[in-house]
Amino acid sequence: MDICSMPNPNTIALEMATGVLHAYTGRLVAFEHGTASYPNVLLFVGGLGDGLQTVPYVPLLAEKLAAYGWAVAQILISSSYIGWGTGSLMRDSQEIEQAVAYFRKQRSGKIALMGHSTGCQDTMQYLVRRPNPNPETRLDGAILQAPVSDREAMLTLFPDTYDSLLDYALKQQASGKGNDVLPSLYSDLFFNTPISAARWISLAKKNGDDDYFSSDLDDKSLSSTFAAIDAPLLILVSGSDEFMPASLDKTALVNRWKTFVKPQFWTTGSGTVAGGKHNLGEGSESGAAEDAVARVSLFLSQLTA
Repeated sequence: MDICSMPNPNTIALEMATGVLHAYTGRLVAFEHGTASYPNVLLFVGGLGDGLQTVPYVPLLAEKLAAYGWAVAQILISSSYIGWGTGSLMRDSQEIEQAVAYFRKQRSGKIALMGHSTGCQDTMQYLVRRPNPNPETRLDGAILQAPVSDREAMLTLFPDTYDSLLDYALKQQASGKGNDVLPSLYSDLFFNTPISAARWISLAKKNGDDDYFSSDLDDKSLSSTFAAIDAPLLILVSGSDEFMPASLDKTALVNRWKTFVKPQFWTTGSGTVAGGKHNLGEGSESGAAEDAVARVSLFLSQLTA
C-alpha cells in the first residue's frame, strides 16, 4: 500500500512510500518499507509525537539495508502521535514485544530494535525492564539514535517553571489522580499533547521511568540499566542535537555509558553523528544522515555475517 509522507509541514510535495502494512496485534500496525520479503527485520520506533514517515532518514535506511537482507518496519504503538502523553514505557514495551513475536513467526532471520528519541527509552525498557521476558522475543541487536534526557531538555526549555510544574504533578499523583490529564499549560509546553500526571513525572523526575540518559545519573543508576543490556548495542548521539544542553560533552557521555555495557555487547561504531540535529533532518550538516545509516548498515550486516 502507499503511505503519504509530509516530513516538513512547509513542504507542498508529497513523497510516496511503498510497502506492506502488517496488523501485528489488535488495531496496531507496522509499516514495512518495500515489497520484497527479507529474512531479517529492523523494527523502528519513533519518539514523542512520531508516527509513520515522521522521521526523515527512515526511507534511506530501508533502501540501504535491503542490500544486506534486512527489512525496516516502522511500528505504530498506542503511544504514537499524541498517545504518549497518557501512556508509559511499560505499555510501549509490551506492544513492541507483540511486534517482535509477530515478525518472529513471519521471518526466519534476526530481529533488531531501533529507537529514535523517546524510542530509545522504549528500547532500553525492552532490553532491561521487561517483566518475565519471553526468550522467543529476545532481540538480536538494539540501536539508540538520539538518546536524550527529557528531564534535562525540560530544565533547558523552561527552567523557571520546571520545579513548580513537577511539584503539582507529584501532588496530583499523591492524591490518587496520577492518570488524570494535567492542565493545558503542560500540553502547551509539550507539543499540544494531553499529558497525565504520571507521564509528566516519568519524564521530569530524576530517576523517573523515562530517565535513562541524563548526564547526572550516578553509577548505581547506570549499573541497573546499561550494565543489564544483553544484546549487541549501537548508540548514535546526534552531534548537534537541539534537545541536549549545549554545554554537554556528548562524546564523554557516550564513553561513560560504554564503561557500563558488557564489552561483548558494545559496538565500536557507537558515538556522535557530527553535525546531526535530533532527527538527522532539517538543519543537519550534509552527510549526517548518511553517516548514521552507514553505521547502522555495518552494525546489522555484522549481526548476520
